[in-house]
Amino acid sequence: MNFFKNMDLYKAIVLLSAVLLPLGGWWISKIDEEIKQCEAAVRTATRKGGYLEEIGKLQKKIETIAQNRRVTGDSIQDSSTYFEAQILEVNPNLRSDDFKVPPQKPDNVTVGRQKLTDWVVDIDWGKSRDLKKVTMDFVFAVLFNCESGARGSRATSVSPSVWRLRKLSLVNAAAAQTRGRDKTPAPEMQDEWLIKDMQFARRTPRMN
Repeated sequence: MNFFKNMDLYKAIVLLSAVLLPLGGWWISKIDEEIKQCEAAVRTATRKGGYLEEIGKLQKKIETIAQNRRVTGDSIQDSSTYFEAQILEVNPNLRSDDFKVPPQKPDNVTVGRQKLTDWVVDIDWGKSRDLKKVTMDFVFAVLFNCESGARGSRATSVSPSVWRLRKLSLVNAAAAQTRGRDKTPAPEMQDEWLIKDMQFARRTPRMN
């Protein structure tokens, strides 16, 4: 107590120094350690395959997803318009009665233990004698456009589509004429085909 009664400026400075010097040394040591950790983090982030490169890739993926969501949203909400546009892009001379695209219908499926719903679009190319003859190149182009989400020859990029081919059934036109007549088909068939079935589907989880 006598020490504090006789306290003057110099004694106060000595007392504060005795208390603050250890605290200052600990604080400086802590900052130095944090600086070393920051430098190590910078080296890890900036090296090849580091965090910055990974963040850049993820950012591009997020931007792509956001863009694709806007594009694929139209094909989901208005599937009939989507498929009609993709098919007409292959051959704009098709008539409106050459094919029909009905609204998508749900088909519940189970894969393993997972319950799913396939939203099916069954494109109607006509029945029996009304079937239009098409080439195999036409079929391939229709499948590519519908699955890829291609926006036509003027498009600068191809946007991915949520639709995938579910069923395809083709019959050669010449072979169809000889069926049931006990006639042997020609050795080489002409590139004329009848589309009997063409289904596309997109799959979503089923909650119940």
